[in-house]
Amino acid sequence: MSLTAALRDLNKINAFVRVAERRSFTKAAADLRTTPSVVSKHMTELEQSLGFSLFHRSTHGIELTDSGEGLFQNCLQMLAKLDDYIVDTRNLKTGPFGMLRVQATGGYARTVLAPLVVEFARLRPGLRVDLSVLPGDGASVEEGTDVIVAGRKPSLPGLVAHDLGAVPHVICASAEYFRQFGRPKQPQELRERNCLANLASGSKRWPFKSRSRPLLVEVKGMLSSNSDAVLIQMALQGCGIIRVPRHAVKAELAGKRLVPLFEGLALSPEHMCAYFSKAKHLPAKTVDFIEFLRSSIAGK
Repeated sequence: MSLTAALRDLNKINAFVRVAERRSFTKAAADLRTTPSVVSKHMTELEQSLGFSLFHRSTHGIELTDSGEGLFQNCLQMLAKLDDYIVDTRNLKTGPFGMLRVQATGGYARTVLAPLVVEFARLRPGLRVDLSVLPGDGASVEEGTDVIVAGRKPSLPGLVAHDLGAVPHVICASAEYFRQFGRPKQPQELRERNCLANLASGSKRWPFKSRSRPLLVEVKGMLSSNSDAVLIQMALQGCGIIRVPRHAVKAELAGKRLVPLFEGLALSPEHMCAYFSKAKHLPAKTVDFIEFLRSSIAGK
C-alpha cells in the first residue's frame, strides 16, 4: 500500500514526531535547528493534508488528539523498522563501525573496564571507543551512550540488562590497625569494631556465609563515605575496617598495605550489569562489546 501524499513529506513527519515527543513547538524547533513558526506551519499544512487534527492547542501547551496519538505510534513503528533495516545492512557490510560510547561507575571503570576497553579497541581497529565515568549515584547518563555498566539500573526507559556476574568484595584493614586493636576471629566481632561503611550502598549490614542462611552483621563506625576510594584511604591510615570491591584494592592487597579478613566467609551479593537499548536489532559494535565483556569477565 502506497503512502498518502501527506506522509511522503519526511520533513513534516520528522517535525511531527519531534513535536509529539517534546509536546512543544519551541523545543521541537530547537531540536530541528529551525524556528517555532516554521514547525507550526509544517503541522498546520500536515493537518490540512491529512484532514484531521493532530494537536489540542491551548495557552498551557499542546497535547495529541486521539488521531494524533495514533499517527505518532505508527510513525514510531515505521522509524523503528527503518532503523532496524539500516543497522542490519551496515552490520552485514561493515561490522562494528563508528563510535562506541560506554559509561561506567568510577572504580569499576578505572580498575576493570579500562584494561578491557584497551584490549577491545585493539581487536576492532575500525572502531573508536569512549569510556566515561558515571557520577556517584549513576543517575546522569549522557545522551547517545551505547552501553552503561553499573550495579544499579539507570533511571532510563527501554533498557535491558546483561548480568556480568557478582563483584567480589573483600573485608580488610591495615596491618597497623590489627596491631593496635587485634584481629577479629569471627564476623560477629565486627559489631564492636570501627567499621567504615559506604553510605551509597544503603545498608550497613555486611553478609557472610553461615550454615543455614547468610549471616548479616550490623556494623558501625566513626567514619563513613559514599566513595570506596575515600574509604580505602581511611583504611590505609589505620582508621578502621572496610568492605570494598576486591578490584578496588588489588594493588593494596598485593603490597600488603591492606590485610584481608574472613577470606572464604565474606559474601558478595552485589552484581554488575551491562545496560543497553532493548531494540530488536542492535549495532554490531554494541553486540560485540557486550559479548566481549561477558567472555572476558567470566574468564577472570
